[in-house]
Amino acid sequence: MEIVEGEAISPEEANGPGWITAYNRKPSKSKANQSQDTRPTSTRGRRRDGGRTAEPRSAYQRLVATSRLPQLPRDTYRIIVRPRDGLNVAKITPVQFEQALAMAAALAPQDLMEDSICPNVTQNIFVVCTPIERNARAYTMVQQLRLRDTLYRVAVYPAPPDNTCKGVIRGIDIDLTDTQLRELIVTKRNPSALEVKRIKNTTAVTILFQGMQVPNYVYCGASIVRCTLFRRHTEVCYNCGSLGHRADVCPNPNTTWCRKCGLKTPPENHQCKPHCTLCGGPHPTADKDCKRKFQVPYIVRQRRRRRRRRGRSRSRGSSGASSRDSSATSSTYATSRRSRSLTPTARRRSAQRSHSRSRRHSPSRQAELTWADRVQGKKPPLRSTPPVTKVTRPSLPEHESEVVTTLREELAGLRATIQQLTTQLNEARHQIQTLTAPKDPPSSTVDVSKPKRRAPPLREADTNDSDSPEDTLNEILRLTRENHDNIDTLSRRVEALEQKATIKAKTKARTVVSVDPTANLPGPPNSM
Repeated sequence: MEIVEGEAISPEEANGPGWITAYNRKPSKSKANQSQDTRPTSTRGRRRDGGRTAEPRSAYQRLVATSRLPQLPRDTYRIIVRPRDGLNVAKITPVQFEQALAMAAALAPQDLMEDSICPNVTQNIFVVCTPIERNARAYTMVQQLRLRDTLYRVAVYPAPPDNTCKGVIRGIDIDLTDTQLRELIVTKRNPSALEVKRIKNTTAVTILFQGMQVPNYVYCGASIVRCTLFRRHTEVCYNCGSLGHRADVCPNPNTTWCRKCGLKTPPENHQCKPHCTLCGGPHPTADKDCKRKFQVPYIVRQRRRRRRRRGRSRSRGSSGASSRDSSATSSTYATSRRSRSLTPTARRRSAQRSHSRSRRHSPSRQAELTWADRVQGKKPPLRSTPPVTKVTRPSLPEHESEVVTTLREELAGLRATIQQLTTQLNEARHQIQTLTAPKDPPSSTVDVSKPKRRAPPLREADTNDSDSPEDTLNEILRLTRENHDNIDTLSRRVEALEQKATIKAKTKARTVVSVDPTANLPGPPNSM
């Protein structure tokens, strides 16, 4: 039996109309398979081909399955209509109820075009969804409906909106009205509180919170009051004994039944043994000791779903590790079969190679753990003898962080060098532009009487002076390209080392490696 934290509610509270939230739509789990020793030998639930059929559902599971509603529109006003005077929802057609509700709310047929009406036969109620606030206010003012020339009293109220939850506080003075409670609780000190409502004439008050989290304590004025999760009763009718609806909406109010054993129309001197219809326990139906008396809140169901998802993900990881182990076993078996088909000489050579490989890799394989062992927190077995060959351990993330820091410093230095070379390049370009600027044009008069003289050869100094800016520019460009390539290479190395350090840090956090400090130390000298 699993106990859910919350507050118990008396049967009188369950009979009165109140906020009706979404019913428990999650089907319960099927019963766990019994062991081979306690499994019955009857053939019930078995097919002829040896398979198993679905086991019969319990009363609670059938109640949950029949209470489900279709997907209703979201972001709408949800109105609950609870009929009185023995009105049976199953015997009223939807068109009749729609016309009677529109007439009682003074709405035209075209005003209901965007509304949705859904009957819940199990709970014997109607659920109306409308996106129009005027229609919602008109529905809540309805007090009676005329169906088949008969007037039926109804209780109409709005249900809590989506993405909300309820909590319960106890010990609140009965003299306080709902308006006073709203002024004391729905304040800035309780930012998630939306609405409050007293449960009949008791000291218990329900609070509607925004979101899916109920605070442990709330402020009622200046007082701090303990707040617990609200849990709904599993609805049981005390008139006819049926499950799913309450006595105020019972379609058969004149039916009698025995609450202890559930017998319909019992005789006067009826003697019986208590039997719960919900859980099958030896107590009256929906007694305070019944484990099915309260429904599991939606918040708790969400938490259980997340827990089951985590369990499934872990089971997938363990199954993946077992499949890897089985593949390794099959490869070993295939290797042994191939070794049988070899000649004796080839078999000896293969044995020598496998022996040398096992000497090289056996220490690392002994210390390796499967994923299932890591999840369960198992430690690798200690080595009885030191390894034959010295195994070089990879550098730890701390050492790699030092290498990364050094590379970053070198990268910053190279960037400064590139900046300096860029400045020199700009200066060289300026000098080249100055040297190649056009000079004053020569005089247009040419003396043709004098013979043409050959130009003297350029001196070595002049040639060096004219070529020096271009050579300098080419050298600077070459150095710049080399520095850019070096920076790109260093950046890739830094990123690779950072990724490697992150992966090793995660692996180190997941696994617990135990190393014997005395495994690699030489033994004590023999005393002569």
